[in-house]
Amino acid sequence: MDDDDDDTQDVMLQGAAAPIVGGDDSYQQEPVAEFENSQSDAMLAFKQGMRHFGNSSSTGAAQNMQQEEQSRGPTGGLFSAWAEASASKGVRPLDFSFLMPPPTPAVAGGVTAATIASNTSVATAQDDDDEDLPDEERKVVKRSRAVLAEDSRTGRSWGEENNNSHFSNSNAPFLVAPKAPVRPSKRFFGQVPNEDRGEDAMDPPIQRMDPYAWMRCSGDEVSSEVKALLEEENRYADASTQHLSKLSETLYHEMLGHQRETDDSLLTEYAGGYAYFSRHIAGKSYQLHFRRKREQDGSWGEEELVLDENEIAIDEETGEKRPYCSVSGPEPSADHRLYIYGTDFAGNDSYTLQLLQRGGSSSSSSGNSNSKNNGDFELDRPMSESLLTDAFMEIESTDGSVIWSPDCKSFFYLELDSEFRAFRLRQHILGKDPTGEDDPCLFEERDRKFSVGMSQTSCSRFLVLTSCSAQTSEDYLLDLGTGCTARGPASAADLIRVSKREFKHSYSVDHRDGVLYILTNKDGYKDSKLCRTMLALLPDSPAKDWEDVWTPPEGTQLQNLCCFKDFLALTGREHGQCRIYVHSYQEPNSPPSHAIEFPDALSTGTVHTPRGAQASVAAFSAGLDQNRLFDTKVLRYNFSSFVEPGLVYEYDVHSREHRLLRTTVVPNFDSEKYRAERITTSQRKVPISLVFRLDIHPAGLAGGPFPLLLTGYGAYGCCQDPDFDGNCLSLLDRGVIYAVVHVRGGGELGEQWHEEGKGLQVKNRFADFVEAAETLVSLRVTAPDRLAAWGTSSGGLLVTASMNLRPDLFRAVLLEVPFCDALNTMSDPTIPLTCGEWEEVGNPNERTQFYYMLEYSPYDNLQMQAYPAAFVTASLHDAMVGYWEPLKFVSKLRALKLDERPVLLRTNFHAGHGASSDRYENTKEAALHFAFLLDQLGLRSAPLLPVRMIW
Repeated sequence: MDDDDDDTQDVMLQGAAAPIVGGDDSYQQEPVAEFENSQSDAMLAFKQGMRHFGNSSSTGAAQNMQQEEQSRGPTGGLFSAWAEASASKGVRPLDFSFLMPPPTPAVAGGVTAATIASNTSVATAQDDDDEDLPDEERKVVKRSRAVLAEDSRTGRSWGEENNNSHFSNSNAPFLVAPKAPVRPSKRFFGQVPNEDRGEDAMDPPIQRMDPYAWMRCSGDEVSSEVKALLEEENRYADASTQHLSKLSETLYHEMLGHQRETDDSLLTEYAGGYAYFSRHIAGKSYQLHFRRKREQDGSWGEEELVLDENEIAIDEETGEKRPYCSVSGPEPSADHRLYIYGTDFAGNDSYTLQLLQRGGSSSSSSGNSNSKNNGDFELDRPMSESLLTDAFMEIESTDGSVIWSPDCKSFFYLELDSEFRAFRLRQHILGKDPTGEDDPCLFEERDRKFSVGMSQTSCSRFLVLTSCSAQTSEDYLLDLGTGCTARGPASAADLIRVSKREFKHSYSVDHRDGVLYILTNKDGYKDSKLCRTMLALLPDSPAKDWEDVWTPPEGTQLQNLCCFKDFLALTGREHGQCRIYVHSYQEPNSPPSHAIEFPDALSTGTVHTPRGAQASVAAFSAGLDQNRLFDTKVLRYNFSSFVEPGLVYEYDVHSREHRLLRTTVVPNFDSEKYRAERITTSQRKVPISLVFRLDIHPAGLAGGPFPLLLTGYGAYGCCQDPDFDGNCLSLLDRGVIYAVVHVRGGGELGEQWHEEGKGLQVKNRFADFVEAAETLVSLRVTAPDRLAAWGTSSGGLLVTASMNLRPDLFRAVLLEVPFCDALNTMSDPTIPLTCGEWEEVGNPNERTQFYYMLEYSPYDNLQMQAYPAAFVTASLHDAMVGYWEPLKFVSKLRALKLDERPVLLRTNFHAGHGASSDRYENTKEAALHFAFLLDQLGLRSAPLLPVRMIW
């Protein structure tokens, strides 16, 4: 943000209560009760540190200090002396030199990444190419070329001599990291005219200065300056990891060697006599979708291609492959003649809906000679002329979900607002405006803390519209069987509200034979109970009048329900472990008839460490699979664990027999060689799932310390259930232990566990993660120099905050699209999806929340100290974590850190929150990330055990 932007904000605040002004100490008011330090350690350190210098706030003094520091070299000088002196007095000093103008990079000891990147690929170029470079830099480039050429010839990696980070190799060229300009600009916390800052926003607002706020560009376009900085960061990251190219390629082929590149999904039957499945084909980045028709003898007919995502990924104008392509659907109509699918070519999860009237072009290949022709379907009857209008249908800004009307003449979809929040339910009539601009709106959610979703009851009679926030939900029913399309489009009057919205009351519904079955947290049951009410009592059936069906015992949580004709299935957890319950309608007011016993849930009960045996339990996940048939005697469920690839079973609810339908085939993998157990920390009782390879660790974990990768999430009540990840085999096969910490904020141990890690208790997440790391170190399972941490999105908040608290615990961190600028992001309602996060993370526009978040927000709590090595990623079109958050974090971290460990940032310019959509590119990214971690953990050399490779 430039100075003009600051003037604009000042003008905006005219007429409002005067804001509190000042520098970084502008927020100093009375301390907030029961907080550790609402006056901020940062300010105390700053004030004490400045007394060492006297009044050094002037530009001239700052520049003199900076010049003196440069003259003394990177490891000594005034700031280093101050840091050591402050540390000896128990003060944790902050380096405020990042507020100074950036110096011109010195070339005597280093070159920029751009120079290296532009020259390493042409190591044999003529010296004339470098005529414009200064003499000293030309010498460094020439030396770098020679080193890189020798590495390429010999296959040597930088730093190979001592198997440490490449920065320890004196023969490697010294790279200069990008240094972003510092432009302090004002940030306001509290009331701002024309912005919804929350009901209790502070007035007057608090004002703080942010040196890197300018990195967030207004509007949808990224400024040329920011784009150039991101590109320079990418070049620096590429140059800094060039020594890992051989390892990265090895890991990539290992990961592919654990994938079945050509593979079919399980056939799923739909009502109407058709079943669908998808297929991956070796060499193709995206999947293909097929169908089969039920023959009169009960067998399945020939497969027919419905949709080839690889064709959609080709840009029709250029003929080139799109850099990003995500497809929703295809969703079939009831008669299986028409399909709706959605496309997202940006990565922001905003889908454009299109009508599919054909199964693919003749150039498509199903990979199977038994496939029916790949061109147009042989439709059962001609398509009406009115439907041909929708051949060019493109309805933009949707979430990608679709529900067809029973007469197949219309469908319902959800519209996104400018912040990518689903907020409207619309109905499109086939044959009408193909852009959807005139589609009638049935529902609009105006409260920005709420977003809408839709589903269909298991019997297919009702569309269920849910409007929910982090703590409250409200459901509406739309009867799809009343012929509303025949008499015209549906209207808001057709929506039947189940129960009025009540703060902190959440519920979900399903229907069977005139009865609504409801999971609800009413009456103080945070982990939900099962109730029911008659459909005839709607609309607005009071929750207090709902009849209890099953109130589960303490320690049991109910999460989802699914009604079938003759039984009801519930998914939940008992003391953290997944459960599926079967309930009989014949016994309406009794506990479920039984819980499914999973045949693959095994545990030895103990895991051995250097400090003795620790009690453990089985770590697995299970849940309902696709169950599209309402009238059935069997249900499908899936089962997986860290060491057991996905299994799909068919379960007969009467005989209680299991029939294995599908086993996910993982080449070059033997599950008997791996083990997964779950232990618990002694103080905070935090579960830790541990995964390791048995033949590398024959004595369990008693031979430690070992290299270990620690990860966690802890937000929104999401459960990090054990799931098989073939990519992690490349770590396990090198002796790395993989550990998942199930911190508070997640839902593994019920809603109370979730509540203890959100709002004004968010810091519990970080305490849990740190204790887990300390526990593993104290048990000698690992050691700080062998411990790496991995966090994605909100998991990035977990890791970066923990890293600030205990940087000495970790050797390296992998941060994928990390949510690390919590204070600034959560204060700004113009950032997509922010308002909806206030109930989960907190709203720093409110005074109490502001002080609390100020104590942990990772970007705001970076300090002048040594930090772990870091590989950080960002995505330019990420609608959940803006690219500027990782960029700001990396820029400030580099300015403050006292060590020489690498801090790298790599931005994907063509993806969203979920990284690359191309499965091969996604695997390459994972390989590079793991190569970085292995390098930092000293495992860049050959695997500890031979690994069979697929090339």
